[in-house]
Amino acid sequence: MKNRLIQFIVLAIAVISFASCNKNDDNYFDANKQFELDAQAIKTFVDAKLPVAVLDSNSGIWYQVIAEGDGAYEYKSKDSIVYGETKKVPVTPKISVRYTGQLLDGTVFDQNQSQDGMTGFLTQYIPAWQIAFFPKKIGDLKIGGLTVKGLSKGAKIRIITPSYWAYGNLSNGKIPANSPLDFMIEVVDIK
Repeated sequence: MKNRLIQFIVLAIAVISFASCNKNDDNYFDANKQFELDAQAIKTFVDAKLPVAVLDSNSGIWYQVIAEGDGAYEYKSKDSIVYGETKKVPVTPKISVRYTGQLLDGTVFDQNQSQDGMTGFLTQYIPAWQIAFFPKKIGDLKIGGLTVKGLSKGAKIRIITPSYWAYGNLSNGKIPANSPLDFMIEVVDIK
């Protein structure tokens, strides 16, 4: 009898686990489908409001470089141990920025336009910002940024990012889940 009870419990756990993986479940999130939906919404937005924007096909981020900046910042890489192996990784710069973040409907959800801007290490920001700041590569290390040199002091860029590179299927303050975002970023300083 005790063995039957254990078998029943194991079977019940297996059935519940399998059922929770069912893609027809209303709680299942399909990141690829959401990325496609975001891409369509962003394309419509760009066609209407930013006809000179460029699509980065690797990330799905649309961008427009408004000012190149002084080009003086040199992005570097360093050796780091990653999963027990020594690999080259980018050195994370400290940035000061003025920015405005909006939903595609024009709702401003965050901004900082102060003289000194907001300061922090680049890794503190959403992945879309990291993609916008870092160059395509540093030496032989492929980074996957939007521009060849990356952003420097004085650079201004507008990026429209799929939710995948922002907050994904999570809401954050005034930002609903699955929201593509529109950022205007001005680099006040980078070290």
